[in-house]
Amino acid sequence: MRAAIFIDGAYVLSHLKQTNLAPNYRDLADYLLKPLRKSVPLDLLRCYFYYCPPWMSPEPTDAEKKRMAEHEAFMEEITSLERWSVRLGKLQRRWDGHRETFEQKRVDVLLSVDMVRHTAAGHIQHAIVVAGDSDFIPAIESAKESGATVSLWCGDENTVHKDLVDLSDVVHRIDWKKFPVRKVKSEPGIIKIVQKKVEGINKRKPASARYRR
Repeated sequence: MRAAIFIDGAYVLSHLKQTNLAPNYRDLADYLLKPLRKSVPLDLLRCYFYYCPPWMSPEPTDAEKKRMAEHEAFMEEITSLERWSVRLGKLQRRWDGHRETFEQKRVDVLLSVDMVRHTAAGHIQHAIVVAGDSDFIPAIESAKESGATVSLWCGDENTVHKDLVDLSDVVHRIDWKKFPVRKVKSEPGIIKIVQKKVEGINKRKPASARYRR
C-alpha cells in the first residue's frame, strides 16, 4: 500500500518559531508514517511541503534580499531529500490602516489539488495531512470518497479546526517534545551560501515560482 504526506509548512514552522528549533526534515517522513506502518506495510509516494516565499518589494531592501536568500537555501535543502517535493504559493501584502500584514495565498488550493488528484487516480491509499485549517475539509471529503484513509497530524485544540478533526479517519496530536527537530545554527557554511545567494539576487529580478516539481 502507498501513502503521500501533505504538510502545511507554515503550520509546522509557526509552532517552532519561538524555540530556535527547526524540523529535522530528513527524519520527518518516517516519523509521520510510523503509526500506520505498525499495522500495514506502507510505501511513501512523496512528501509534499507547501509554503510561500517571503515578500519582495519591486526594489527589495537588503533585509528582503537576505530573507529571500535564506528561503532559497531552505528550499534547496528540502528538495535535495529523496521523495520530497515543494509547492510554493504566494505571500500577499495587505494594509490594515497603517499596519502591514501578510497572508498566504494558493497554499490550500495546491495541497487540496494534490490530495484529490492522487487519491482519485488510485496512486495512494493513505493521505497523511499535517495542517489545522478548515479550508482542507473539501479535499479530505473527496479523498475519503475515493476510498483513501486520511490521517491528520495537528497540535493543540486551539490550533486546529474542530471540523477538520471530526472528518479525519485518524487523528494524531503532535507532541512537540518528541517531534523530530534540530537546533537552528549559524554555521559558517550556511552564512556563505546565503551571502552568495544575496549577491545573485542583486543581479536578477525576484523569482517566486521556483522549486515546483
